[in-house]
Amino acid sequence: MKKVIFQLMFVSLLFLLAACGSGSEASENDTGAADGEPVEIDFWYGLGGQVEEVILNQVDRFNEAQDDIYVNAVFQESYDVTSQKLQAGIVSGELPDVVQINTRAWPIFGYNDVFLNLDDYIENDEEINFDDFIPGLLVNTAVEDKQYTLPYNRSTPILYYNKDIMREIGADPDNPVETWDDLVEIAGKASIINDGNVERFGFSASMSGWYFYSLAWSNGGEILKDDLTTVMFDSPEAAEGVQLWKEMIEDQLMMPPVGGTSTSGSSAGESLSQSFFDETTALTIASTGSLGQYSSNVDFDLGTTFLPRFDEYAVATGGANLAIIDTDSEEKQNAAWEFIKFMTSTDEAVYFAKETGYLPIRQSALDSEELQAYYEENPIYIPAIEQLEYAKEAPRSEHTLRIESEVNKAMEKAVTSDMTAQEALTEAADIIRDVLE
Repeated sequence: MKKVIFQLMFVSLLFLLAACGSGSEASENDTGAADGEPVEIDFWYGLGGQVEEVILNQVDRFNEAQDDIYVNAVFQESYDVTSQKLQAGIVSGELPDVVQINTRAWPIFGYNDVFLNLDDYIENDEEINFDDFIPGLLVNTAVEDKQYTLPYNRSTPILYYNKDIMREIGADPDNPVETWDDLVEIAGKASIINDGNVERFGFSASMSGWYFYSLAWSNGGEILKDDLTTVMFDSPEAAEGVQLWKEMIEDQLMMPPVGGTSTSGSSAGESLSQSFFDETTALTIASTGSLGQYSSNVDFDLGTTFLPRFDEYAVATGGANLAIIDTDSEEKQNAAWEFIKFMTSTDEAVYFAKETGYLPIRQSALDSEELQAYYEENPIYIPAIEQLEYAKEAPRSEHTLRIESEVNKAMEKAVTSDMTAQEALTEAADIIRDVLE
């Protein structure tokens, strides 16, 4: 039913665009291209702070490098707001030409033909060198064998840890944990509890569905079956990791959620990061995109490594891709293609990785002398790249974000109530089963 509503919204958009005029001549008049003026395109992005500065620097370089295209960069507050405004724009007609979109949020727009299929551009433009994109970062960029997006700022969650505390407790500062059993042991040694009061937690993590993927997959669990309609995330295998976190919180080895569901980017999630910076937590999980923030906010020897595993390593990728809106203006689509080709080029991939901590999206960027020298000087970046060998694709479902939202709530409910992880996840899974019917 929801898909039908979405499709009707898209049909409404087509009528609105038709009412405003169609065809290349109208498009040229709208942009001023027929008069020798540059084609103007709007680019929506959803990351603020230091990353926003990097994005705007890239846009400025593109605009200054040529005279045919001008990009208007428009900040949309967050990934979630970007998705919400895109859905609203389908009815209002107020849509950008290019958008930075969360890797798990975009499929609904691909399935409903809001985004342009990029296959013809990729096949006919030798400059894109599509095979140069790192395979582990091409997950969650296509649906139904159609390439609707290109990777841009991509990340994985990794384990950050305080090497000084590892030395203090007699753990290997270069390789303190590999399995979740290792982490429980290390967290027990790193925790400091006096008279029932915790002065230092061994471990912390947001109650995030993004992290749940790894917990489930590494233990043999799944989120959905390949048919994308059979819910699997409440299996015993998938629930075991959340139950482990519940028990660690009860034993005061892990910091409990603060101020609600502490998903990444929330105020509660920032509180967990600050506890790590203040050395009141020894180990924590955060995005590779936070490498710059973490390295600049700590006064101790910082270490990074893979997320712990149960049976095998497994990790979801995150961040965002770039997509072009499918409108009737071929001129603007071509301009948008030139822009995203620039933003995903080798030189820009090197620049973005160095400035932010996000992963280099191209093999040529990773192999460059500049980035290799940088990683040699900053080895905390290396585990994120090596962990890509174990990257898996989150479900390519229109409902992935809804699934993650319900999992977030289930994780928090499990660790803050008398419910077991199995019970909380089954409650969430039943909600998703109703959605998928």
